Amino acid sequence: MKQRNDAEGAAGEVSITTTLLRTIGLVGLTLALAFLIRFVPFLSHGVQWVAGTDAWQALYSLFGIDTSLGREQLILIGIMLCCFFVALGVQTALVYFTARLKR
Repeated sequence: MKQRNDAEGAAGEVSITTTLLRTIGLVGLTLALAFLIRFVPFLSHGVQWVAGTDAWQALYSLFGIDTSLGREQLILIGIMLCCFFVALGVQTALVYFTARLKR
């Protein structure tokens, strides 16, 4: 069992409530970004452009996707992964800046 210094204290620990709120916020932000891609025309055109690139077409052959349903599913996976990573970056920046303001 790892021993903590009293000088460290509980400042480095994150509560379960905070973790739960961050998780809910991350999921909500990911879904909000996905909705933006669906309803903002220039974002959906960007997704169509990316899906038409040679690199994206190579993914179809790499994963052995031959059907249109498989292609749509791969595009959806790509959209959700991109939204998740953008949301994670936004949330990390918000947590960082709020911690800086509290100091």
